[in-house]
Amino acid sequence: MFAALNNSLIEAPPCAGVGRLSIQVHELSEWPQIAPLWAVMAENSPYSSFYLSEDWTSLWLDVFGEFVRPQILRFMVEDVPVGVCLLVRDVERRGPFRVSRLYMNTGAGTLAGRPFMEFNSLLYIAGWEEKIAAALGEHLRALDWDEFSIEGISPSPMLSWLQVDTLPELPASVKVRSSYYVDLGRLRIRKKSYESSLSSNTREQIRRSIKRYSRLGAVRVEIAQDVPQAEDFFEEMRGMHQARWNGRGHAGAFATGRRLDFHRALIKRAFPKGAIQMLRVLAGNSTIGVLYNFVQHSKVYFFQSGFDYELDSDCKPGFVTHALAIQHCLDAGFSDYDFLAGDARYKRSLAKERRPLHWVVFGRPGMRMAMIELLRVMKHRMNGEPDFAN
Repeated sequence: MFAALNNSLIEAPPCAGVGRLSIQVHELSEWPQIAPLWAVMAENSPYSSFYLSEDWTSLWLDVFGEFVRPQILRFMVEDVPVGVCLLVRDVERRGPFRVSRLYMNTGAGTLAGRPFMEFNSLLYIAGWEEKIAAALGEHLRALDWDEFSIEGISPSPMLSWLQVDTLPELPASVKVRSSYYVDLGRLRIRKKSYESSLSSNTREQIRRSIKRYSRLGAVRVEIAQDVPQAEDFFEEMRGMHQARWNGRGHAGAFATGRRLDFHRALIKRAFPKGAIQMLRVLAGNSTIGVLYNFVQHSKVYFFQSGFDYELDSDCKPGFVTHALAIQHCLDAGFSDYDFLAGDARYKRSLAKERRPLHWVVFGRPGMRMAMIELLRVMKHRMNGEPDFAN
């Protein structure tokens, strides 16, 4: 089946001179028939990522599908699929108002603790961006919604056409967040160690911490070798992560619930395929930190962590764990080590390159949305805050 799908994608007609592109709409119950196509699209589409893999998407729908009830869109030409995506509706509270939002490939993250989306995109065959974006616009105009949101999408020809051709009559609100990363390929070409790319201050903090940790025994990296070991690493990481955040009065990323169920199932499914990396840094027999990373196309995405801050209060467990993990990934031949979106100080210290991710929202005009915007502006002014749009 996968070979046949691959062949059909390779033989997809060129965009020029073909007939009208159509959209087929499928329900959640049809996902088992769509999943093989999604898997092939994820492998062939430009700007795909682990977040768009069939493993991630199938498990996301298994765990959250009954809540989100997505539309599954297939973009077709001459009975050949040239694109695919999900549309998810959520109703959010904005003060006294209820706002209906459509999301592409994800949801708001508020319902049942859903995980957020980064490196998002509509999956498609290169060359079909303009026609797919226009067809999506026609489909969206026929639906009832207040806002259409595309979270964490990379700059790309598809993003350009989505902004220009999907809903040209609606102004798009755009937030840009940086995803910091280490270009391991460049370091490898230059025959440089990871440490050599860091500032003298960061190098000194890492060296001093490793020296102190060495009193407990040799500082080393350990990589989970099978699913049971990966699960053990995950539970150890979860314990440290939750203790840290619960101590600050927060729920943490892995509180009991559907999101935790999702990640436990994801490890079982994706680790045997090499798409999950569970990495632990130890000093002797004592754990300094554990990292939960995603892997695709030789890229490592740092997703979540747990550190022991009580092992030595004068040390930097996060710096040490990431520094040794990045050097391991450099030695192992990976191309990137990506910290994902967010402008945290430790990311700026440990990574010099960054790439933008866009959060794009199209809003339909109307009295309700005008009132929401008015209340937002009034709140900013009352709080003495700058009046910036989202």
